[in-house]
Amino acid sequence: MKIFNDYVLAEPWWLLLLLAVPALMFLGYRVGSRSWIIYPTLRVLGTLGLKPKNRVFRFAPLILPLMMIPAIIAMARPQEAKTRTSRTASGIDIMIALDVSYSMSTPDFYDSTARMRRPERRIEAAKKIITEFLKRRPDDRIGIVSFAARPYTAAPITLDHQILAHTLKDIALVNSRTESGTAIGSAIMAAGERLENLKRDEEEEVDTTKVKAKTKSKIIVLVTDGASNSGQLSPMEAAGIVADLDIKIYPVAIGTPQGRLQGQSTGQEFDTATLKKIAETTKGDFYRALDYVGLREAFKSIDELEKTEVKRNTWIVRTELYPWFIAPSALLIFGFLAFTALNPPPMP
Repeated sequence: MKIFNDYVLAEPWWLLLLLAVPALMFLGYRVGSRSWIIYPTLRVLGTLGLKPKNRVFRFAPLILPLMMIPAIIAMARPQEAKTRTSRTASGIDIMIALDVSYSMSTPDFYDSTARMRRPERRIEAAKKIITEFLKRRPDDRIGIVSFAARPYTAAPITLDHQILAHTLKDIALVNSRTESGTAIGSAIMAAGERLENLKRDEEEEVDTTKVKAKTKSKIIVLVTDGASNSGQLSPMEAAGIVADLDIKIYPVAIGTPQGRLQGQSTGQEFDTATLKKIAETTKGDFYRALDYVGLREAFKSIDELEKTEVKRNTWIVRTELYPWFIAPSALLIFGFLAFTALNPPPMP
């Protein structure tokens, strides 16, 4: 029986004895029934040499039954019940490879849900959607690799997603001519190396502790708006290497419906066929995001495909509280009997 949020009665049926309290009070005040309370056996011995008093005994039929109430509550076994929950998660290791080439500054992304009047740059749209993705994956270790003509580790793989969010906010586009280009193959390899090094470190730790570790799923989310035109490794070569490491790649191509960079003179187009082959080779999926809605749906789809296994074990810790009730009841009754022994009623 639950009485408050954290308090229960293990045996509430004992509370039925509370119905006897008013009955005892009624019987105690009935004419001819006081003698069994006021004059118990051998009480006359306690009156020897003492001055008799009668005032307190007028309330004896009321006081004694009331003193029984805490004892009856104690018999119902009040308990403090606190719920404890243990949570273990077999998370997924994720590396986000984010294109920061100059073409990502193209302002062609609208958010219809926010009634956006002016389009935002592709990089800003990608940052917002990735931040939403981080919030939905609290149990996964996530890292970020930014890339243009070469890859950089923006954030190592971590469970501290607040640091990731701050790091992601500070990622800037590459403006230098020496860094112009899109090295998708190098970005894939850099992200794959981070995931493989993490796996190797875990295996070494397991060997020292003699504990068998669960194999986690490892994925790369590749966000880009152009074709690969830089780097020493082609995208397909890199995809084949990470596929051998059981790492899946989810390419997300963002940009205009035509796949061309607006306001640029390069005439660069998406290499949709290559991005699809990357996904097929690594057993991932390819996504095409034309606006905020498409980009958000792409990351939601990845979120649904790569589920994190979470196990929760719940138990209740019960603390017995009956001593806090039975002790006062016993002390009150003992005190009342001691008082009556030292202050006996007048003899009949």
